[in-house]
Amino acid sequence: MEKIELELDRLTFERAKTLAIVNKSTLSELISQVIERLAKVQEKNDPLMGLYADVPEIVDEIVAEAMEKRGYTVLDE
Repeated sequence: MEKIELELDRLTFERAKTLAIVNKSTLSELISQVIERLAKVQEKNDPLMGLYADVPEIVDEIVAEAMEKRGYTVLDE
């Protein structure tokens, strides 16, 4: 399990908490579900990403490298 830190404006944070309650999940579970759904949509819209469906660790590396190049800190356990 990896740990991340997010900064959200108050309204977005309150919406996230409400969505988590409505969906009977934690904020972590909610964010994971959102990422999974977005990934499915992305695969449909971008067949190239679908090529990496069986090797998620490669996608993680690509995303981590892109985030680092944009100045974000990627936390590793």
